[in-house]
Amino acid sequence: MAVFGALCPIDPLEETTMSTDLYGVRVLSVDPEELRIRFKVFVVYYDTAYRSHESAPDDVGFFFHLLWQQAIEQPEDSRAASLARLVDMDHALDFEWVDANARRFVSRVERVAAANHPPTEEQWERLHDFYYEDDGGWKDEDLLVQFEYDVWVTDQRWLEPLRAGDAWGTTGFPVNADTWTAEESSHIPDLSNPAQVLHPFRTATGDLSYDHISSLAFSDDGRYLATCSDQNRVWVHDTADWTELLHTSAGEEWIVPQVMWVPGEHIVTVKTLPDDNEFGVQPQWAFDVDARTEVEAPFQAGLRRSHDGAYRIGPNGAGEGGYDLLPTAHSPHRQVAHAGQWDPIQCEGFSGDGSRLFLGAQENLYVVDPATGEVVDTVLPAPERLFALAANPDGNYLAVGSHSRKLHYLTGRAREQCPYELCVWRMADKKIIMGRQLTARLEHLAWSPDGRWLVVAMEPTAKSDSHDGQTALVVFAMGPVDDAPVSRAKLRPGPEPA
Repeated sequence: MAVFGALCPIDPLEETTMSTDLYGVRVLSVDPEELRIRFKVFVVYYDTAYRSHESAPDDVGFFFHLLWQQAIEQPEDSRAASLARLVDMDHALDFEWVDANARRFVSRVERVAAANHPPTEEQWERLHDFYYEDDGGWKDEDLLVQFEYDVWVTDQRWLEPLRAGDAWGTTGFPVNADTWTAEESSHIPDLSNPAQVLHPFRTATGDLSYDHISSLAFSDDGRYLATCSDQNRVWVHDTADWTELLHTSAGEEWIVPQVMWVPGEHIVTVKTLPDDNEFGVQPQWAFDVDARTEVEAPFQAGLRRSHDGAYRIGPNGAGEGGYDLLPTAHSPHRQVAHAGQWDPIQCEGFSGDGSRLFLGAQENLYVVDPATGEVVDTVLPAPERLFALAANPDGNYLAVGSHSRKLHYLTGRAREQCPYELCVWRMADKKIIMGRQLTARLEHLAWSPDGRWLVVAMEPTAKSDSHDGQTALVVFAMGPVDDAPVSRAKLRPGPEPA
């Protein structure tokens, strides 16, 4: 099963051959020593009837395209054409490649000024739908929605074609390029290169109809990954080499089985998905992985727990689609106040150290202090719908499965085949710093408590294959390669740019 974005078909030419400019661009200043250029960007395409216009292009991919477009206008043997020689047209017009690699050429974008954003009603009455560049200018410039940006690049050569006063129109548009830095690479997964792809159902016997992975969880020391299926099959993999240590059955009585480890032990338990009517001790199945035998174990209450066992959460009946913090030896029973109004939780997860609880709701992402049950931060609104999330050990990064932000680049069957995206969020500034298109439906996420692995359970998007023993577990290690600027060998052959 192909699961990842490199196989997601993208047709760049359909988008880039439009003749109507979307933005106008003017160079305000160039500072080669600081590797910085300042642009003024005008919105030149409007729908005045519906009072809408193009968004602010706060994206490194947009500015990479501006630099590349000016480089291809230069004589091929000049230093000013370096970027055009290094990046050929096939790569520059492949939006998926640009999303992954623009950061190797444009290191940072900062919006420093804005005007007429949004336009007033009086301004809308004066605006036209289309504006075209005329000798370096645009009609009604003072009226147009406009922004100024400082843009930092990775090499002086990328600035060679540009001088203060240069101006042109562009059909380029904002994409969703990665913005992670070399300093944080060891804390985030390498989404471009899975370390392993596991197919647990390949060792299964019997009828696989309607069976799929319903739950997965790392042991508290990160040594094992336990996985449970809808028909109560249980697998345990050793994370040292991802070998399958255990494949057994947890019995027949669990409805939407959930797997959970006994705190601090290599004992895995399975029970029915809890609901807001769950009170007290319920039936469960337990297995000692080290001893390879079924055992009795304390009931593992709740839907999810912190890795130190201090906090557990379960659904409540408060009418908000929310959760309660269940009583433990470290924490009393508390209702988690996440919205103050109806905003059902879609996914949830603790940071590895248990200091934060993340709740992905229908409209927003809430960050909760489990010691108090109070919301300490909010991403409002969260981009698109969130299906699954997992936090790294200190909660500074989240892996999030959601509807794709990239569908407006995709055409034809791609809209049906690739509706999902796996993203990495940096919580310090609430930015998505990495995203990869999926060719499969993302079901579950788990980030190992030792910070070494991110595991994604994926299902085929075709209805004929869905929930039919086809779930794959895609394993990502930390540390994407940072080889900025991109190696020439990965692109077109040719001499080193002068």
